[in-house]
Amino acid sequence: MKKISKMFLYNFFILFFIYLFIFSTNIVHANIYKIENIEISDEYNTNFNKDNIIDKAFQRAFQILISKITISKDYKLIKNQNLRLIKSFVDSFSVVNEKFEDNKYYGIFEISFDKNKILTFLRSKNIFHSRMIEKKVLFIPIFIDSEKGNLMLFNENPFYKNWYYEEDNDHQYLLTYILQNEDLDDYKLIQERINFIENYDFKEIISKYELNESFIIFIVFTDNNSFKTFSKLSINSIESNFKQEFQRFSLEDQDKVKELIRLIKIKYDDEWKKINLINTSIKLNIQLNVSSKNIFMVEKIERILKEIELVEKYYISNFDNQVTSFVILSNSTPDKLMKEFQKFKINLSSKNNIWTINE
Repeated sequence: MKKISKMFLYNFFILFFIYLFIFSTNIVHANIYKIENIEISDEYNTNFNKDNIIDKAFQRAFQILISKITISKDYKLIKNQNLRLIKSFVDSFSVVNEKFEDNKYYGIFEISFDKNKILTFLRSKNIFHSRMIEKKVLFIPIFIDSEKGNLMLFNENPFYKNWYYEEDNDHQYLLTYILQNEDLDDYKLIQERINFIENYDFKEIISKYELNESFIIFIVFTDNNSFKTFSKLSINSIESNFKQEFQRFSLEDQDKVKELIRLIKIKYDDEWKKINLINTSIKLNIQLNVSSKNIFMVEKIERILKEIELVEKYYISNFDNQVTSFVILSNSTPDKLMKEFQKFKINLSSKNNIWTINE
């Protein structure tokens, strides 16, 4: 009788703890998009209204968020939304810092958006979103005067000098650029290969840096009429090359130099977003079984599912004292989803569309 009673209590507590984990109402960061360091300023006069400042922060944060998770062509279509709709996406906000100086107000805000509402909005517009993943890349800009055969690197190169100009108002970029060091040996290597520079692999230069698996080579050829650019990207071992042509302008015109840089940065960010694009037209349904006796694994799997952006939704279809079954809808292929679990040190195996954990 005592043995039966102990077994009953054991099973009861297992199910009770699983219940707590499953139906917990704790808010997790995986369910929000957080946009930080939103700077808003305004004249401080008799017409000053703090609510108007907060509204501006909402609109600015929304535009930054959308620019980070959508391809630029889609961003242009949806960046301007009415304030009422934007407010419906807001989960929370805070004023990080504010001050009044010289009859002006300066505020720094932090805005959190409900991820599910944002993604539902994008689906309603038939727009795929990208995972908001920031990335550091080695950046090597090269400027070549095709007529004179001159090579300009480092501070002689206007695109090297101006690459870090203050970011424009419409975009905050996912890619962070680490500029090539001013190395005379690099200059010599490139000069010797100037006639076939597009086919040069740059291994001798790239190998000097820790970021040797993520780099961008940006080459500008100039003639009387145009700037012809060639970009060689390798990010996370995914490679792409492309060419763009721009009408020639005076390199003394800083605004035009910065505008070309802005367009190139948007293009590079688009390439990175395409790598991380989530195709919501893909629907993968799987069942993941977890031992109910391992309460902490059940909780860990639920936390992971909330953090994997490839998971559109999930729910518990069944649980008893033996097995807790998760039903998962994912916007990915099975191998991609398994790789996401591997990032959390969870290895899975599949049989008849039922996944289990390899322990």
